[in-house]
Amino acid sequence: MKPRLSTVALAVLLQAGLALAQAQQSSESTQAAQASEPSLARQSIEWSQTRLTELDAAIAVFEQNLAKRKGNTRAEVEVALQELKGKRDVYRAEAEAAAAQAKIRSEQELAQARQSLDDSWTALQGTKDRYLDTVQADVATRRAVLQAEFDARQKVWQEAIDGLSADAARLSAEQRVAIEVRIEALKVRVEEEKARAARLRDASTQAWENAKQSYAEAQQNFAQTYSSIRESIAEAAKK
Repeated sequence: MKPRLSTVALAVLLQAGLALAQAQQSSESTQAAQASEPSLARQSIEWSQTRLTELDAAIAVFEQNLAKRKGNTRAEVEVALQELKGKRDVYRAEAEAAAAQAKIRSEQELAQARQSLDDSWTALQGTKDRYLDTVQADVATRRAVLQAEFDARQKVWQEAIDGLSADAARLSAEQRVAIEVRIEALKVRVEEEKARAARLRDASTQAWENAKQSYAEAQQNFAQTYSSIRESIAEAAKK
């Protein structure tokens, strides 16, 4: 004769089953939320790919400069340029892998991935600067590089703002008010950076270097503000 489970045992088993189901449901809800509501860390990882637009613009200037060189000098410059391109491709692969895995990573893992990308980008910028020194780039070339980077960055900024505006337009009129004010403020900052770059076209090399640092800070601020507005839009869309 098969033993029967007592009423107490059945109750315990039932409670355990309900607890397990609730835990699974909670886990699934959390995963779904992470997938549909990207965190600032996740957005930063996705944004890190846009930095390559600037480097590609700089490399295009380097290639134009290379075409003007001849003999042994050209060969040496070509080797240095290939090294820079190789490191750029390594960064691109790292950024793409980080973005592809962002939805399944924890916040701690995302923070680590973002820091790794930032460190890799800093190292890549160092490689670019050493390239300029190695090839003894003249003032005109250095200015052309910075101008190309500025132009590429401004294009990325404009595309990002257009995307924010398009997404904000899908919200209700009441939800849009505060968000559109922030988008307009971001537009003003971008226009100010454009005007600053325009004034630099005939400036000294030192002025270009100072602007380079200032522009790097502007880029970081833009990325943070963009991510914050993007998060606000996502929050408003849920209501």
